[in-house]
Amino acid sequence: MATSFLNSTDKIWFQNAVDTWFETFKQTIVVHKEPIKVLQDNSSQMLGYKDYSNPNDYTYTPRYQSFDAVVKYNSTDNLMEDSEIKIKFINQTIEVYVKEAARNYIDVDRTEKITFDNKTFNVFSTSIVKNYGDISYYMYNLKETR
Repeated sequence: MATSFLNSTDKIWFQNAVDTWFETFKQTIVVHKEPIKVLQDNSSQMLGYKDYSNPNDYTYTPRYQSFDAVVKYNSTDNLMEDSEIKIKFINQTIEVYVKEAARNYIDVDRTEKITFDNKTFNVFSTSIVKNYGDISYYMYNLKETR
């Protein structure tokens, strides 16, 4: 017989605490996907040239969506050195905790970047499930683009 350290009242309290944590520290992040490339019909022909004289015109339709997330900046002491310019900078990773809707959006197509705090980040991990009782959050590791 399996037993639990938490009774049903404690589990409800814990899940409410996790929801409160998310609602208290959440901020808006914007997930940018690869834009949709649309070929424009160019029916004007340059006279005196073959059919290949018509250049293809493409338009790009941006795709992005905003989500709530908890952002955790990890302080690290390891410094990376750029050998060309002789500057050391902090190799910092950022953890982002999102709900299932954001995870589904991030995982579907290629995610180009995620923006928040007036900075741009790239995702360099797959989603890591963090279960808190019956509540699940999904964590991604991000790196700031330079």
